[in-house]
Amino acid sequence: MWRKRGGRYSVKNVDKRKRTQRVVLSYEDVPLEEYNDERTQISPEAVKRILIIAAVIVVIGLVVFAVANRDALTPDKIGNWVKYDLLGSSDKGFPVNIIGSNVSVGNFQSGGGITYVSDTSFSSVSPEGNEIGYNQHSFSKPVMETAGDNVIIYNLGGNGYVVGKKDKLNPIKDTDNYVITADINSNGVYCVVTQTDGYLSKLHVYNSKGEKLYAYSFSEYYINSVSLNPNGSGCVACGVTGDNGSLLGIAYVLDFASKDPVATYSLDETTVYDCEYFNSNSVCIVGSDAAYTIDIRGGKLNEVEYGNKQLTAFDIDINTNAFVLSLSRSADGRKCSLNYVNINGEIVNVNDTKRAVESISLFKNRIAVLDSNKCYIYNTDGKALGNVDAGTGAKAVRLESTDSAYILGINEIRKVVSG
Repeated sequence: MWRKRGGRYSVKNVDKRKRTQRVVLSYEDVPLEEYNDERTQISPEAVKRILIIAAVIVVIGLVVFAVANRDALTPDKIGNWVKYDLLGSSDKGFPVNIIGSNVSVGNFQSGGGITYVSDTSFSSVSPEGNEIGYNQHSFSKPVMETAGDNVIIYNLGGNGYVVGKKDKLNPIKDTDNYVITADINSNGVYCVVTQTDGYLSKLHVYNSKGEKLYAYSFSEYYINSVSLNPNGSGCVACGVTGDNGSLLGIAYVLDFASKDPVATYSLDETTVYDCEYFNSNSVCIVGSDAAYTIDIRGGKLNEVEYGNKQLTAFDIDINTNAFVLSLSRSADGRKCSLNYVNINGEIVNVNDTKRAVESISLFKNRIAVLDSNKCYIYNTDGKALGNVDAGTGAKAVRLESTDSAYILGINEIRKVVSG
């Protein structure tokens, strides 16, 4: 700590005292009016020289410090010093407090950590629980899609969307019409579906620089789910239309080099919840009453029927070309069966459980399900491997590896490890 030091004072006008011997005066011996008047005068030139010398000394000191600590003065380390030491921030690992008051299950995604969107903010967190990125937003109904490090967030039923990376989002872009759905791929190509005058919906496709690549207007179907293929040359757009009081589903396969759809597939009375490309030739579609896979090259649609069961949760794993469906045999959502389905739409395994599956996650050969604040782990062959406490208010589970998972709580994100 710097300490304030006292100074010295000289005494002038000794001729007034007519002393012939040296006299030493204390501060108390000097009259107050004389003490205040007797201050050393320093010329402006001297002050200037002192300041120049001090500045030179400071610069030399900084140069010596920089040379001696050049390995520690990288941009990343300087940024960390500003964030943690100067601003007082700290990353304490899991559990991580949620920024905002609510995170929907669909806006909670894993892959190299956790990425989520709350009612107020976008955040991404490393596997160690450290903050990677953070941005505020003003969307009333935010919906997020990710692919690798790329992110798109749109305002469902409102105007506007934003794209970017997990560590930083770009400025928000306004739309002329309400946004219905959107998607982004790992190359940064993204698409936005909006309402539009004269049509039920319109698809807009952009490259990673924000330049428009393609547009298509849908006159008969209301598009509510879309997925870009891996190289950004086409997409699948799924939608519904009314027919005598019923909803009929459809899937369009679009090639951005072609004016008209490559193919269309009827999905009966199914409302599509999600669609994803496994690869450039294969697509998975999960709907309210059935799931499907499409072999684009072969022009074949494969249906996975639910029968009389109710879909309670699902997850699609594009890394293993498979998906899992939780189908309830009970009206109250309990007694769920876990249906593991491959790229050809074939049910490889069915595991009947007593669980009320509220959330499900598929990673390699592991399936995690959430039921009443417990996380249960199964392998894809149907064998139960154990369970772990998910904590109070658990809403969703996302597997990070074969033995660890993230849990979305009401106010925080937790990490659990199976024994």
